This record gives sequence, C-alpha cells and structure tokens, in this order.
Amino acid sequence: MGDITIKDLSFSYEEGGKIILKDIHTRIRAGEFVCVLGQSGCGKSTLLRLIAGLEKPSAGELSIDGETIDGASLRRGVVFQDYGLFPWMTAGENIMLALKQRFPDRRKEELKKIASDMLGRVGLEENVYGKLPKELSGGMKQRCAIAQAFSIDPPILLMDEPFGALDAVTSARLQDLILELWAQGEPKKTVLFVTHDVDEAMLLANRILVLGQSPSNIIYDCVIPEEKRPTRAVQFEDPEVLKMRTELIRQINMDVADHVEKGI
Repeated sequence: MGDITIKDLSFSYEEGGKIILKDIHTRIRAGEFVCVLGQSGCGKSTLLRLIAGLEKPSAGELSIDGETIDGASLRRGVVFQDYGLFPWMTAGENIMLALKQRFPDRRKEELKKIASDMLGRVGLEENVYGKLPKELSGGMKQRCAIAQAFSIDPPILLMDEPFGALDAVTSARLQDLILELWAQGEPKKTVLFVTHDVDEAMLLANRILVLGQSPSNIIYDCVIPEEKRPTRAVQFEDPEVLKMRTELIRQINMDVADHVEKGI
C-alpha cells in the first residue's frame, strides 16, 4: 500500500486567486523515495500539504490506493522543518501522543516501549524521553520528529525540507538516518521529500520530480536506478553523477529563463 495518484491537479488558496499548482499529473508508486525539487515559492510544500490532506485541490484528483484524500490521516506521517513538537510536552510525550491516536487499543506500557525504542533507533539517548524540546538541539529535535513519524508506522512519509535549518554535518547525518530507516522497512515506505537542494535530492531519491516556477507543474521527471544512486564518496567525482546534476540544474535554470523572458 502507498500508491499516490495525482491527476490534473490544480490549486489556489482562494477561488479566482493566484494559481499555485496547475495540471500536475503523476503517479508515485508504493515504496518509492521521491524528492520534489524546485526553487522557493514554486509550490513544493503546497503539493506536500495537499497529499497530507491539510489542503484541498481546486481542481483535479488526488488519491491513495484508489481512495480520494479527504483530510489528514495518521497513515501519512509528516515531518516539517520546524520539528512539529509541542513545546510543553517532553520528547517522549510528543511521540506517545501520536502513538495513542494511531493505536488506541494498545496498552500504555507497550506504546512507551515503542517510543523509547524508536528514540534509540534515531540515535538518541534514553534520557531524551523526559526532556522538553527547548532542552534539545535542532538536530535532536528533528530526530525526535523523525522518531514520531516512524513510530506510528505509516505507509507514506511526507517530509517538508526537514533539514533546511540545520548545519551541514547534522543534515548529512540525518539524511543518512532517513535512508537507513527507509531501506530497512519491509515493505518500504513511500517517501515524498521536499527540497530545493539538488545534491540532497540526488543522495536521497530513487526518483526526482522537478517543479517549475508558479503556476507550477512537473517540468522534469528523473528516475535513478538503484545501481546508479550516488553516494557521498562519488557525488562530485563520478561523471554520470555530475551529468545528472548538471541536467537537473539546467532544467531549473531553463524554466527560470523562460519565465523571465515571458515576464511571468
């Protein structure tokens, strides 16, 4: 489970207002790790919010496994750039809140063990369970948010530039963590990861969707075979990787130039 179908999707925040997304049409297959790449303001986060059920399309269809998306669901985990943790609750309580909603019939002791185990899987010490978000670094808070999202075991994981506010080393470690958690899943989760960073998209995704300038649609769809997925070791050395990177940047720049020329 986890097939996402987007058909002729358009969106504006108010009727007759500026169109943000226009005629988006694609299918994201269960188990894919898809990065949505594009410049700031092109509608990447809006697309993610639509799939999360936090916004409704102005036109077109949006469904998961054949069922129309109608509001938010705990079967879609979401990780935001601002962590999404309630500041008055400890890290453990934040995770427990999601677990109680996802698994209302399970005992508290069982859910607490899931929360504790998940914090350990994302590399946090046991005492983090009882700490408030203000006592944690940005990287630790984002690890808690990732633990929360994975603990409810959703078939679909939506991530909105989750590492954009972190330093390069912390971001790299969390990128590796996400890839490890995704690869270990059985079946693999469907991941939709929003970013404006070409190098981040290439390291994470087995498919990259490039959105053009607003009103946005998909201007480039790049599938990366497993055997050709870049690693940090070859990211800036392998000719094929450099060629892929150049093409992604070229697609974005061509779209920008076209909009400038047309005065859009």
